[in-house]
Amino acid sequence: MFTLHVFHRWALDLPFRKLDLLVFTAVLQMPLGALCGAGTADAFILARDGKPAATIIVAKGAAAAADFAAAELQEHVRKITGATLPIVTDEAPAEGRRILVGESAATRALKVGTALKPQECLITFLPDTLVLMGRDAQPDDPAAAAVRPQRAGGKFGGALKFDGVKTALSVPDCPFDDAAGSLEAWVWLPAAAPAKPGTILRLDGQTPWTYHILQRDPKSGVISYTTYDGKRGYGVRSGPLPEGWHHLLATYDAEAEKMELHVDGKLAGAAKYVRTTCKGASLKIGGVKADGLHDASNLFEGLIDEARISKRVRAATPGSPQTPCAPDPDTVALFHFDETAGQPHNSATARHTATPPGFFEERGSLDAVYDFLERFCGVRWYAPTELGLVCPSSPTLAVRGRDILRAPAMDYLWLASSPLYLPAPPDKVPAHEVTLWKLRMRLGGQPFSGNHSFYGYYDRFLKEHPDWFAQGHAGKPPQMCYTHPGFIRQVVQDARDYFDGKGKHPGAVAMGDLFSLGPMDNSQYCTCPRCQPLFDAGERDNPQFTGGYASAYIFGFVNAVASEVRKTHPGKWVGTLAYSKYGYCPPAVRLEPNIKVQLCLHTRNWWCPSMEANDRKTLAGWRSQDPERPIYLWLYYCFPALSANFGKFHYFPGFFAHRVVDQMRLFHKTKIRGIFLEHSSECGATYLMDQLELYLTFKLADDPDLDGEALIAEFFTRYYGAAAAPMKALYLAIEDAYSNPACYPEAIRTSPAHQHQTAQLAWDSLGTPERMAHYARLMGQARAAAETPAEKARVALFEKGIWDYMVEGRKRHDTRAASPEQK
Repeated sequence: MFTLHVFHRWALDLPFRKLDLLVFTAVLQMPLGALCGAGTADAFILARDGKPAATIIVAKGAAAAADFAAAELQEHVRKITGATLPIVTDEAPAEGRRILVGESAATRALKVGTALKPQECLITFLPDTLVLMGRDAQPDDPAAAAVRPQRAGGKFGGALKFDGVKTALSVPDCPFDDAAGSLEAWVWLPAAAPAKPGTILRLDGQTPWTYHILQRDPKSGVISYTTYDGKRGYGVRSGPLPEGWHHLLATYDAEAEKMELHVDGKLAGAAKYVRTTCKGASLKIGGVKADGLHDASNLFEGLIDEARISKRVRAATPGSPQTPCAPDPDTVALFHFDETAGQPHNSATARHTATPPGFFEERGSLDAVYDFLERFCGVRWYAPTELGLVCPSSPTLAVRGRDILRAPAMDYLWLASSPLYLPAPPDKVPAHEVTLWKLRMRLGGQPFSGNHSFYGYYDRFLKEHPDWFAQGHAGKPPQMCYTHPGFIRQVVQDARDYFDGKGKHPGAVAMGDLFSLGPMDNSQYCTCPRCQPLFDAGERDNPQFTGGYASAYIFGFVNAVASEVRKTHPGKWVGTLAYSKYGYCPPAVRLEPNIKVQLCLHTRNWWCPSMEANDRKTLAGWRSQDPERPIYLWLYYCFPALSANFGKFHYFPGFFAHRVVDQMRLFHKTKIRGIFLEHSSECGATYLMDQLELYLTFKLADDPDLDGEALIAEFFTRYYGAAAAPMKALYLAIEDAYSNPACYPEAIRTSPAHQHQTAQLAWDSLGTPERMAHYARLMGQARAAAETPAEKARVALFEKGIWDYMVEGRKRHDTRAASPEQK
């Protein structure tokens, strides 16, 4: 046994500087004997000899972030030391060492954290007290409370009251199995029929999109249970139900190909059931709400009590159950909703099950705990699931250091919300594991959303106002007419309605204080006399994906809307993409100050020199026009997986970790405020394609003072252990082939046009037989070098997810080359 005693050293009194990381890494890599004699005098001791040495304290009715942070701290200390620190509220004084998580009576008495700014977190060492806190969205915060169902009397004890307007609940930690099981709940239906469907319980699978929905149908008292297998839907409906409490039980069985709906103990009907892709999906209660996000749809009005998900087909109780549900081995989620405050508790599990806070609400206390675990306890999260967690193991944990007060350098960081595959499709990472990983990587932040936002106008206005749409095209207009006064007035009104709290219209994109103005995703613009003079003829034939042909046209429209919105809603923002034909900054248009711009860059394709030059030109052009404008990025980490998906070939892995380090330096230098990432799993590829790249992007976005090269070295050493050397050599060899322009044909290196990977580039230029033979030797060395079960499992993940895919890609290419009819 040894003592893990981390002496955190600081450079220039700033958090986690380059020297800090190097010193910290060196400490963690010291031989165990060097740590055995480390004393703990003056250190804060969390656990000693596998037993708790401190108590975690949170406020009674704590903010969701603080409640969840306490659970995360408890769980990670247990993994390191084997000791489970007790979690108590601040109602009574605690003896001994205290860890104060979040604002509480104790922190107020100490007068710490009294003036925290947005997204700030604080770590403070005091005698026998450690404070981990930040600015959190409070339970009574209007933004959070507006979407949180309220407490009410239930069928048994308490229930949740859903308003049919905004309130909904998402439960990521629900190990749903779509082979066979049951969805169950008591619901109170109001007499008034809803205008739209109202979700009671719902699960959504992906690739392909599938679902299970138990809902109240629109304009009726009918309850329906519907499943969709990606090709067709199957459903069962009840008769009209009167106002009051009703017990609902929906069952499904793939082997029996049968689904049933029981209402108040009686069979309402049966239908065919075909297995879905909902295994491991998040459970939605009262509405369709994405994990950690506020916006919801298909909202239910009424009360919900005793919600239960089971992994077996349950029999209906004649006359409906007369007592609350009780957990049993077949129960995977059970909510009684009897709490008077805080988050609903899943009674199907004995462990602390605090519900995660929203990604786009203040959660500084959770970030403080994550900072503490990384900086002082040596914890790393290199991938979702337990296999991605790396932490020391020691029965004693003692830490010391200077106080930290910090906020992330970028205020927004987000990832396309599609499944992650580990090691490869169809192995989806469970939704709750993805949510945990995103929180630990500090995704979210300032609410921001930019995307194509006018597709809803077809249903709303095409029939009545065809002149608002792009002229000169046969059939359905491909775009809007962005100079039409009527269209501009309507967009202004939609933005004002949103900012006035009236919600978003279908198809609109808005979040927080920003309303998005994104054109349709094509370049077939209006040909009317007002629009045509605004296009830049000199940019018409720009061979790059990003250009300026429509920049003056689109940003003239954005300017017109922004100017009007600013008159009535100062402090609010409109935003848009700088994308494709309107990617360059328009030199003749001086943008309004209330516009946020998101640049779409192909940074993973900088192996093509002209694409790197064009991206740098785009970024420099926008920043030079206005040094302080809020600029965000949309980065296409989805290549080369997207190209391979469309081209039906196996890609050569797009490793570019060292490029990421250089690019993040550039982005901080140009004051980028946030990043949205499209990733490889969106295109049906393995998460491992992006593992190191995403980790570097997230860490360096949060803290630009981290040493990116040291982060890369630490990743291989800590994640792969004894297999680090061959795994690093393998990654670097693949990275050099992919990222080095010299490895591509001269026609690619000298082309003025944008380029994407093709099957020929992948296997004639990059994954050549000679390189593949070298990679195979390194893969074999890594397999042989791995020692611990975790090291072997991680090497095996890479082999299955990356290497086997490469071998198959090389094989298919050789087969096509040898068969003239397949060329």
